Amino acid sequence: METPYIRNASREACKSHDIDEIRRKIALRGFWEAYDEWRISTFTEKRIEAVQRDGETWFRVRVACDHEFVTQCPTLERAVQFLSIYDRLIMDMFYTLGWPSWAEGGNSTHDA
Repeated sequence: METPYIRNASREACKSHDIDEIRRKIALRGFWEAYDEWRISTFTEKRIEAVQRDGETWFRVRVACDHEFVTQCPTLERAVQFLSIYDRLIMDMFYTLGWPSWAEGGNSTHDA
């Protein structure tokens, strides 16, 4: 069964990120990173870096704001998909569940 939320975030990754530019930055510096302000004074840090895993190049993805998500992917394209999904998930958890990092145990407006 397909999950539309994840499918949409994956499709957006292809539209919103220039994979060739990310590939160039990784080749030049070993990593690509970006910082997006999506709310006043609320930034999401995004990073993809090349790592060695069992003698092969994989891509470590890190997306952090109120929460941090990290994974490793065998292809850059998959890494960009995870980047987009994690980015969207952080914002949606904030707005839907009220999960800012400073709230103990969540936001009282959504906790029962």
